[in-house]
Amino acid sequence: MNRRTKRRVTTLALLATCGFALAAGDMPDKFTGDPKLETRQISDGGRSPSIVAAADGSVLALRGNMVTVASNGASAKEARKTIDCVWRPLPNSLEGGLLAQRVGLWERNRLWHMLDCEGGYMLAGFESRPGKHPWQGEHVGKWLHAATLAHERTDNAKLGEKLQETVERLLTAQEPNGYLGTYAGKDRFHTIPAAKNWDVWTHRYNLYGLLTYERFHPDDRVVKASEQIADLLIGTFGEGKADITRNGTRSGISSTTVLESIMMLYARTHEERFLKFAEHIVRCGENAPGLRLMGAMLKKEDVSGPGGGKAYQLMANLLGYALLYQHTGDNRYLETVQNGWENIKDHHIYITGGPWSRHRAYNGNKECFALQQDFEPAGAVVETCSTTTWIQLNLHLLELTGLARYAAEAERAVFNALMAAQYQEGIDWCYYTRANEDYREYSPKITCCASSGPRALEMFSRHVIGVVDGGISLASLVPCSAILPQAYGKARIKVTGNYPCGSRVGIRFEEAGGKDFALEFRDPSDARLTAVRINGEDIALQQNHRGFYRISRAWKSGDGIDIDFEYLLKGHIETPKDGPKWVAFSYGPWALAQTIEKGAVVADPFVGKGFQAQAVAEWLESCPPQDGLAPRFRIKNTQIMLVPYCHAGGYQTGSRTYFKF
Repeated sequence: MNRRTKRRVTTLALLATCGFALAAGDMPDKFTGDPKLETRQISDGGRSPSIVAAADGSVLALRGNMVTVASNGASAKEARKTIDCVWRPLPNSLEGGLLAQRVGLWERNRLWHMLDCEGGYMLAGFESRPGKHPWQGEHVGKWLHAATLAHERTDNAKLGEKLQETVERLLTAQEPNGYLGTYAGKDRFHTIPAAKNWDVWTHRYNLYGLLTYERFHPDDRVVKASEQIADLLIGTFGEGKADITRNGTRSGISSTTVLESIMMLYARTHEERFLKFAEHIVRCGENAPGLRLMGAMLKKEDVSGPGGGKAYQLMANLLGYALLYQHTGDNRYLETVQNGWENIKDHHIYITGGPWSRHRAYNGNKECFALQQDFEPAGAVVETCSTTTWIQLNLHLLELTGLARYAAEAERAVFNALMAAQYQEGIDWCYYTRANEDYREYSPKITCCASSGPRALEMFSRHVIGVVDGGISLASLVPCSAILPQAYGKARIKVTGNYPCGSRVGIRFEEAGGKDFALEFRDPSDARLTAVRINGEDIALQQNHRGFYRISRAWKSGDGIDIDFEYLLKGHIETPKDGPKWVAFSYGPWALAQTIEKGAVVADPFVGKGFQAQAVAEWLESCPPQDGLAPRFRIKNTQIMLVPYCHAGGYQTGSRTYFKF
């Protein structure tokens, strides 16, 4: 098997972008070009589809405000049921357009910048302990995650060498007991486990980066190093040991994020001790009154409560619950994730798609979720780490349910909040963005958010096309191409157009031999499908229960689908408990904003006007697109121009997205 074929086997068998891994039996013994793609069609009568399996080995019970996890002693092989993902991503190539441009900026610029900047900061804390910063150790794991995915896309030989070199240096820095952090001996999680440090957090991301790398580049040494990390954690925080929620911040919510990484290791090794440790982490969290994430979500409480509402870490914990569901079949884990998603989506997301947070007396700091009644577009921030994790959470749920709404939310966050945080020269990123701000604080420094953002770009771009219910699924209409698996005749599919800047998309089949299968796509957010033509002939379509339009036929070379849609101009009103009401505008998947000069005094065009969100056309008028691509609108009777939020700010300019009325 040559290298390219081996890489394709690994890619097709891997869900590395979100941390999912297939069961060992899902990897074909010999490559045939057709990974196992069997999925299950499940519906609950038109509501959210889910996969329900008996949890013989791990039974969850909700008692009052507490969730207990009990085991009946059954072995893993007898009791554990790995749930097949409903929607599985396929390898693809981006074919120009906005997403390809932004991914390319990271891959050509910041990816290399991080290796050498700030005196080799990314690895220095491991090779010369102690490090200089409490969470200095997280960056190499994040870089390995994003750079590994970039290497799969580009097959860049130089990047491959740097990946291997970075992994070798990290493994060399590991101590005999498994420790792979940046702290001095007296300050480590296994020597003073009650300390409020970020040592467990570092090990979470080392596991994450190493395991992602190893899936694409199999290496028993990397697996062994990961097992040693996990065994050190178990020896410190396992059954009868120190309480992991006493380590780290916000009732331990930072340390319990290691749940996802432990489940990634379990998915790789199927060693029962790792799954038991993951379930033990859940029990610890539910016994901690200040955390109790699962119990709160099962009771549909607000996310501003558990762990002080720390947004980034709370969503990272939900990622772990998604993997627990996948590897135990217990539906309560999935319900925890879905309820958390619903609450965040309904009450804690800016029009920009970013999860906003604000310091209030009832939470902890400005990175914590605040109640919707405390909405304030200048005071609330979107941490780029939170945006990344929100995108990742949506991609998890897309895989588990196949629902279009999760793809739409991930896409909205990418085109707006994420791209606003990335400066257009490809190196600088924002730690925070705000909907309303004088300027954006871009920086070339290595920060947690600048290390997170590229991961979201890579993860989303790998989810634009996938397989679901025996057919091919387009989760986004960005320009891309893919060679389909053997089951679909190895046809080449190509998506053309300039989405999201344009409103016309073409889908073309090449090298297709008449294989009969379904192809599905979804509407862009806040858009209306106006016409679909196959080979020039109009067809009528209905959305299925997952929110996709589905076409089944025998596809031949030269077949083409043309899709026309129109973006809807909408107003979005926020009414906090105190202070003014606010209105913002969107046009299809774009959030619209005014570019604000740093320090400028701005007028309020809607104050006293009795604004009604249903009558947006009375207030805005369309103007010629910016540079012939991005939409523009002018607020009538003013000189205020609205453009896509991601284009509205820079070093000397900011954005006004919400207007008082």
